[in-house]
Amino acid sequence: MKPRTTAEITSALKKKGFARDNNKKGHHEFYYLFVEGKKHSVYTYISHGSKEYSPHLMKQVSNQLHFPDNESAERFFDCPMTKEEYLK
Repeated sequence: MKPRTTAEITSALKKKGFARDNNKKGHHEFYYLFVEGKKHSVYTYISHGSKEYSPHLMKQVSNQLHFPDNESAERFFDCPMTKEEYLK
C-alpha cells in the first residue's frame, strides 16, 4: 500500500460513515463505523503524532477495516469506493 497523510485517511473514513469517538483519550483518535446512527465494532485509530502513515501502518489500518486485499483498501482511500460498496 502507498503511504498517506493522516488528513487523507481521516477524510476517507468520514466519507464512508466513520466518526471520531471523543470519549477515547490518549495518543490516538479512534474512528468507529456508524450505520443508520448505530455504532459498529469496526474501527481504526489514527496517531496524533504521525503526519504520514507508512505502507506498513497503512496495512495495519487496512486489516482493522477488514479489507481482503490491498486493492480494495486503495479504492477505499482513493475514494472511488462508496460507503454502500464498503458495507457489502
